[in-house]
Amino acid sequence: MKVSIKLKSIFNCNIERAFKAPILGDATKFLNGYLFQPPIIGFDDVENWGNINGKRVPVIKGNSIVKSHRIFTDKIIERNENKNWKWELSNFTSIYLFFAYKAVGEWEVNEILSDKISVVYKYSYYSKNILCHPINWLFVKIQLKGMMRKAIKGIKKQAESNKVF
Repeated sequence: MKVSIKLKSIFNCNIERAFKAPILGDATKFLNGYLFQPPIIGFDDVENWGNINGKRVPVIKGNSIVKSHRIFTDKIIERNENKNWKWELSNFTSIYLFFAYKAVGEWEVNEILSDKISVVYKYSYYSKNILCHPINWLFVKIQLKGMMRKAIKGIKKQAESNKVF
């Protein structure tokens, strides 16, 4: 069973920057914590990140509930240049993600006008079992939605900044 959330935005930059920002941008700037989620402070094992089958392992900052650790494995599963990305999160190591066995993120860009790009950002979390599904639903609809709203603002800021990724 899966639970999904989708956000939409308009970016004022070229399509290449809107496309590259979420994957090739500095994720520590936009995955910087929300409510119970500590910020990502770096990445380990970056293997061809940005390419299909490229991997990385995000490391979260510790807090009073959890210590700093590698939270999951990120893997690019689809890349269509200046159109869309799809990536998978698996091998969850955090105790607070006990209810899910994987997640799939998606990023789609479409040019509306020159330097005006429609962005669709989506995540689907897959429940470990039917008993975990209500917790998964709450996580996605409350915690993840807030994290994504915050992240898309940071991604937009990076895309529109014209700074090197």
